[in-house]
Amino acid sequence: MRALFRRTLSVASFIMAALSVPAMAGEVRELRGPRLDCIYDIRSGDALPEGIHLGRLPGQLLIERCDTLWLMLKLPGGAFRAVALPPRMVPKFRAKNRPFAIPDARVTYGKRNIRSAWLTRPNRRYAHAALGDDIQAGGLAVKNRNGRRIEAILPQDQVFEDRMARLADLDGDETTDEIVVVQTHVNKGAALAIYALKGRGREERLELLAKTPFIGRANRWLNPAVAADLDGDGRREIAWVETPHLKGILRVARLERFGAAWRLREIASLPGFSNHEYGSRIMQQAVALDWNADGRPDIVLPSIRRDELAVVSLTHSGEMRVIDRMPIDGRITSQILTGDLDADGRGEVYLVVDHQRLLMFTPPPVTLPGKRARTP
Repeated sequence: MRALFRRTLSVASFIMAALSVPAMAGEVRELRGPRLDCIYDIRSGDALPEGIHLGRLPGQLLIERCDTLWLMLKLPGGAFRAVALPPRMVPKFRAKNRPFAIPDARVTYGKRNIRSAWLTRPNRRYAHAALGDDIQAGGLAVKNRNGRRIEAILPQDQVFEDRMARLADLDGDETTDEIVVVQTHVNKGAALAIYALKGRGREERLELLAKTPFIGRANRWLNPAVAADLDGDGRREIAWVETPHLKGILRVARLERFGAAWRLREIASLPGFSNHEYGSRIMQQAVALDWNADGRPDIVLPSIRRDELAVVSLTHSGEMRVIDRMPIDGRITSQILTGDLDADGRGEVYLVVDHQRLLMFTPPPVTLPGKRARTP
């Protein structure tokens, strides 16, 4: 077993096989190797502790094989290698030992005022099974910087229709994180909700800071996508897909303060996208990556038919437009993640189709300051 963990796959083991695609700006390639024949899932090299993509580009990718063997894929010196990892070295985010945690919940971790967060109070008061079962959360819990557990509990006509409480600095103060979660009314469907810690000491509490309107009818859901500075103004926006199994409307909003109150002000929307397959527990199928090298991250996510990977850009004027499309030949069976495995500063997008093929999507060639133009 120790010899197995020391074994590496050299560049000769990998064949970078370009797929047959139409003439597009970006390129799709398949990474092939003797240990990449059956892939259960992939994980970000930095483990994505906050639960939502914030635009980072780790230099490695973690691969979980169908036989539970873990590999770390990286590109040292321009050569692909897959290194076997002991399971103990793979971060675990299960919340089963957290007080009142729902089954299959994920714990998220922050570095500011919230150490960790998870969903609590499992119940069956809302039968929608978008995430694979009818167990929903009735509460949201965090540990603050002092290690004290603080919980918010919803009224009986609402649930958190989610698996995780995502952490991101949305108000731009650089000292506190806000919590992004899907909050659902049993008769009105889902809304995007932002919670925050308020007060000090023993008076510190979780409060609902802002919320979008409920979609308007039961069994209508949304899935958070990314939190990034999409328009280049220096503050993060939050993006989500409303009804990813139906119309698939990609929406972008900014958390803004109006007097003593906060609100989510929507600044753009565009239909035709899906960052979730109905019934799946995989929720992270959208990333933020500067695709066209204009200095602002774009949103990369599947089309509503899930047969293409689309790149959506938000202009300074608030217009949202698709700037690239690349084919996905098969069913997406993994998270969609970014990395900079070749250390060129641009980054790539990774996903798995049919549990068999690891695909890499690369941006179009550009010339970066001090670097040669990237070529496929």
